[in-house]
Amino acid sequence: MHQPVLPTAPDATAIREGCPAEMIDRAAKRHRTMILLMLTFIYSLNYLDRQIVVILQEPIKADFGLADWELGLLTGGAFGIFYTAMGVPIAHVIDRGVNRVRLIAAFTAAWSVMTAVCGLARGFGQFFVARMGVGLAEAGFTPAAHSLISDLYPPRERSAAVGLFAVGVPVGMMVGMIVGGIVAQVTDWRTALLVAGAPGVLVAILFPLIAKEPMRGASDLPAERAKDVPERLSFLEGLRILARRPAFVHIVAGSAAIAFAQMGIMTWLPSFLIRSHGLNLAETGIGLGLVSGICGALGTWLGGWQGTRFGRSGLHAVVWLPIVGLILSVPIYLMVVTVGSGSVALLLLIPSSIVGALWTAPSIALTQSLAPVAMRARASAVYIVAANLIGVSMGPLVAGVLSDWFAGLHGGDAALGLRDAMMVLTLFLFWGAGHWVYASRLLKREGEASEVAA
Repeated sequence: MHQPVLPTAPDATAIREGCPAEMIDRAAKRHRTMILLMLTFIYSLNYLDRQIVVILQEPIKADFGLADWELGLLTGGAFGIFYTAMGVPIAHVIDRGVNRVRLIAAFTAAWSVMTAVCGLARGFGQFFVARMGVGLAEAGFTPAAHSLISDLYPPRERSAAVGLFAVGVPVGMMVGMIVGGIVAQVTDWRTALLVAGAPGVLVAILFPLIAKEPMRGASDLPAERAKDVPERLSFLEGLRILARRPAFVHIVAGSAAIAFAQMGIMTWLPSFLIRSHGLNLAETGIGLGLVSGICGALGTWLGGWQGTRFGRSGLHAVVWLPIVGLILSVPIYLMVVTVGSGSVALLLLIPSSIVGALWTAPSIALTQSLAPVAMRARASAVYIVAANLIGVSMGPLVAGVLSDWFAGLHGGDAALGLRDAMMVLTLFLFWGAGHWVYASRLLKREGEASEVAA
């Protein structure tokens, strides 16, 4: 069923034909690096199409005559409903042996087309349905990509590989902010969405022509695969196995709380800068895009690098730097929304974007490392469902509801209402950090028990 990548071990036929094992190994590494880079690029398109509506919120609000809670539903809930609902069922299919490379190509084409359809919407209802289509198409990409990377890279290299892959998130957000802001400023928000959807169709055609499907569990040691669960597990059996890992549960719960806070804040930052500091779309898109993109990419990469470096001491050591980063980001976010200058707010976002992104790669790597080979796509989907049901779906919506409520308390001042809503959301970062502290203790205990048993 699968088309394996070039072998990573010496092949007798290849050696007889005069092809040294070292050359085969180098070719396999180049091939897996190419796949990883392409997945990272697709992930950036994923987030570009997902997040471009964030910079377009204010003109969409004015065009459709929306309240903040309706705007939060369009940017968060409409996307997150189908993204959340379909993530685990699609991942179940992925774990049962579907060709992940072809599936990723199909999904990439679908969400790109639906992003363009958003630009053709003539009202709230049509835009809502089109955003649901984007969420449905994007639901299967991340579980398939996580599973693919885990089969390309062994555990000791997985955190760094996932760190590079996760860089696609801030890069996609950066490009979406900049392109969306400039195009919408020069033309309109509809054109910006049509432009955003175009590149994905071309990439969807190229990806299956370049990437080959690897063998399941190819990067894991034979001894580890031997102890793994059966390849065919029912949906509920798989969830029960994951639920019996308390460390997995707390990593996922913490990630959901962090995503709730950060997605709520980042979704509304463009509107905050426009309302509170008078920036236009192009200024907001370029400033916020460059800061969040470059600094977010740096923090994401650093989080993956430290996970590989400190993870040699055990999985529990992977989470400590991200925990410190989350705690430090809280007072910085509070300063961002209370300073009196838009330029100062953007400068303060530089450190907050770096330390606030340290958790991204370790969270993905840990969920993959704590899950059996036969369940990695489902483990990824559980993580994504929790983070997106609570984070992507609820974060922007709750922020919008709070913004409307606080604005009423401030005599209808939308800028002050949004400021207070974002201040409330920062507190959830402490909640997420608490889950991660407990998960680290559990992982350390598990590691010590394994050493004693050995």
